[in-house]
Amino acid sequence: MCNLKSNKTLKEILEYKKGLQKIGFNQVHFVLFPSNLYLSFFYDAPYQLGSQNVSIYEKESVTGEVLASQLKSMKVEFVLLNHVEANETIRDVILKIKNATKVGLKVVLCMGERKHQTMEETLEELKTFLKEVLNALTRLEQENLLLAYEPVWAINSGNIREPNVLNSLVKNVKIFLQKEYDLKPIVLYGGGINVKNFSKLTKLDNIDGYLLGNCANNPENISKILENI
Repeated sequence: MCNLKSNKTLKEILEYKKGLQKIGFNQVHFVLFPSNLYLSFFYDAPYQLGSQNVSIYEKESVTGEVLASQLKSMKVEFVLLNHVEANETIRDVILKIKNATKVGLKVVLCMGERKHQTMEETLEELKTFLKEVLNALTRLEQENLLLAYEPVWAINSGNIREPNVLNSLVKNVKIFLQKEYDLKPIVLYGGGINVKNFSKLTKLDNIDGYLLGNCANNPENISKILENI
C-alpha cells in the first residue's frame, strides 16, 4: 500500500501514473492512496484505490466534505484513518469507520507510539488504543479493519523499528486481538521504509504487508521494493 499524502501537482501525478504503468502488480496486492483530488485519474487503474480520509458525516450536505458513498462510487475500496498527519480524534475515527463500513469500504487503521520506547510500553499503548476503538464498533465493523503499525517517530525519518522488536510486537498484538476479540486482522508495517532498509522487513513472519509513505513518491522505488518481496 502506498500513501502519496499531499504530494504531486497535476503534471507530476500524470507522470507518476505513467511510471506505475511500467510496473507489474500481478504477484502483489497493491493499493494506491493518492490525494483525493486525483482519485478520478486512477479510475481505470489495474490496481486498487484508497482514500486518505473520509467524512464523519454519512448523508449530510456539507461543504468541503467527501462522503464514503462518493468514494465508493469512484471505485475506491480502502480508506486510511488515524494517520498522525491527519490529526483525528478517536471519536472521529470511530464515526469514519462506521460510515466506511456501511458502504463496503475497507478501513486501514493506523496506530503507533509517538516516542521511541520499549516493546512492552508500546504494546500497552497499542492495546489501550485498540480497546478504545474496538469497543465502540460492531462485530462487522471490527472485522472490516486492517491495521497499520506506524511508529510516529519513524515517519519521514528513514529509520524503521528494530526488526526483531517489530516482529515480536506485532505477534503480541495479534495474540491480544485473537484472545480478547476473536479477530485475526491483517497487520501492515509503515514508518521510515525506504529502498535501503526494506530488505530487513521481508523475513518478518508476523508482518502481512507494508504501508509506504514518502518512499512511494517515486515509481522506481516501488519497483525496486517489489523485487525484494
